[in-house]
Amino acid sequence: MALYKFKVSDAAGKVSEVLVEGDSQTDATRRLQRRGVVPLEFLGEGSMSESGKGALGFRRRFDLIEFTDRLVPLISAEIPLERALGIVGEGIDDRFTASVVSDLRRGLHEGRKFSDLIRDRGRLFPKLFASVVEAGEEAGALATVMAELLRFLNESREFRAFIISAAIYPLFILAASSVMLGILLGVIVPRFAAVLLSTGRDLPLSTRLLVQCSTLGREYWWTLPILAVAVAFVLVQLRSDGKIRQAYDDIILSVPLFGRMVLLSNLSRMARTMAILMRSGVHLLDTVAIANRVIQNATLSQSISGVAGELRQGQRLSHALGNSRFIPPFMLRMLAVGEETGAVEAMLERVADRYETDLRRMIKRTLSLFEPAVIICLGGFVGMVVMAMFFAIMDMQGAF
Repeated sequence: MALYKFKVSDAAGKVSEVLVEGDSQTDATRRLQRRGVVPLEFLGEGSMSESGKGALGFRRRFDLIEFTDRLVPLISAEIPLERALGIVGEGIDDRFTASVVSDLRRGLHEGRKFSDLIRDRGRLFPKLFASVVEAGEEAGALATVMAELLRFLNESREFRAFIISAAIYPLFILAASSVMLGILLGVIVPRFAAVLLSTGRDLPLSTRLLVQCSTLGREYWWTLPILAVAVAFVLVQLRSDGKIRQAYDDIILSVPLFGRMVLLSNLSRMARTMAILMRSGVHLLDTVAIANRVIQNATLSQSISGVAGELRQGQRLSHALGNSRFIPPFMLRMLAVGEETGAVEAMLERVADRYETDLRRMIKRTLSLFEPAVIICLGGFVGMVVMAMFFAIMDMQGAF
């Protein structure tokens, strides 16, 4: 959905400018009318940056976990939702987040459902959030399902933090090695080459190649960041094309080790999403549709796109997912056991836990191999540089 900017008038006659999401301008107008405001003038398409940037132009981020963490204890204490949002808004220092909470509270005061307000702000709240809240509203258990949602969000954040912390040291090693190579080629080799060339003797082939590499690096180093940005831009543009993205994601899944990590990451996210939705009372067909959207690999997503159709025909979830070549037997067996015992949600949680544990182990092993690999490559390169210098010195002495 796109963002549209309108000048509107509320029930008190106050005129203001607002941003609203919608599939089209007409849809955005209808959403405003449902809020109880009158659209006066369409001001064009807006952007999230208009409402989410500070004075210096930096985009502000809505902290979904902090918002949920502050709200859950209040509604669990049976404080009315509108009042709870007011308390949350008063305790938030960030003006952008506070304005979002204020808009939610205003919408509740106008008689709108909390889930509809969240769904209208799809750029701030994931579809999973809106679906779980809607299920909680219908079941009269909003506090319970939001507490479950908070646990899910915290686990997701902890997993992202694990990946970041695990990658810090290897990235530091890589950066230090790059700096060392830069000093070697940009400072030491040129000075050494100047001494050798001052003798007027022909240099050995290995030394000439080393000097040429050093010269190219010093004169054209600025092309590397430009090339990196250009490659990144081209890759992003190519991934926006459906067919190219499909082929790219298909190749990714076939890469040894890395493809397995991508698969486990997506399957654990899908299983945990399905577990929380089913536990919250969301219909199975809606659960499958939402879980499919959280998958970030187009090939995997397409392979399970027909699950909803098979469920409508009366097939079990384990059988429908079994038609995908990417769903491992372990997940299918756990689902089958859950269907027989009436504990599908618990089995999905166990599948997600198992895959996240396997993924953590694979990441640790991969990164533990990265450090010695970088050291070996750096040592090999330094050794070649030293040998090239050694050959040149020995050649000057007439040893070769």
